[in-house]
Amino acid sequence: MTARPGGRARKAMTLVRIAGVPVRFRASWFLVSAVIVALFGPQVQRIFPELGALAYLVALGYAALLMFSVLAHELAHALAARSFGWPTTEIELNLWGGHTEFLAHRATPAKSLAVSLAGPAANLVIAGLGLYLSGLFELTGVAAMLFQVTVLVNFFVGVFNLLPGLPLDGGRIVESAVWAATGDQDRGMRAAGWAGRVVVVLLLAGLAAVVISGVREVSLVVVVVTVMVSFFLWQGASETVRVANARLSRPR
Repeated sequence: MTARPGGRARKAMTLVRIAGVPVRFRASWFLVSAVIVALFGPQVQRIFPELGALAYLVALGYAALLMFSVLAHELAHALAARSFGWPTTEIELNLWGGHTEFLAHRATPAKSLAVSLAGPAANLVIAGLGLYLSGLFELTGVAAMLFQVTVLVNFFVGVFNLLPGLPLDGGRIVESAVWAATGDQDRGMRAAGWAGRVVVVLLLAGLAAVVISGVREVSLVVVVVTVMVSFFLWQGASETVRVANARLSRPR
């Protein structure tokens, strides 16, 4: 879930516009929603057997909460970019979450960092608000579970995106620091891309350590999702390094 300067046309459905920004949905987003319903429907049935088939409707609520969390994240990027006069061209929700495309004019390390961190900040605010409200109203049953899901999903999305490596939002911390120190954004991009590769290695090493040690049982779903996300992150980080190297090799 990243904020990206620039943009190019993509094949996706525009179902809604928010504050004039088209929100596009790729087909893969609906596939993710279907998988969530299939995976969590039986779990909800075991917790609330009295629901019967309605448990799958609750699981659909899981998918809707995930969409809300990702959309809030991307809208925060868009609004932060707009505050600097950077027009947002689109928000897209896809297999890996989403991204925001905007046109950055006269970017600086501080502005770039502010726009990138706005997304995780929005998720952490929602998580905190959800935790507060769940305690305030002393919810039980399905309502309590959905509030817990909202808190956990937003907390995870916010914290995960703060990991310091591109293509995650936290990668802008590395990029901005190197950019400010050297006066060269491309050097910052390259450093952040390499940091993203390090993040992937650490994620996979951590997963392997937990599985091998047997300290905690890890489901096959967690393993598959972690490997898929790591593959996506590695691709994004490697593309960042490639683009940065190409820019740095140009005559200046």
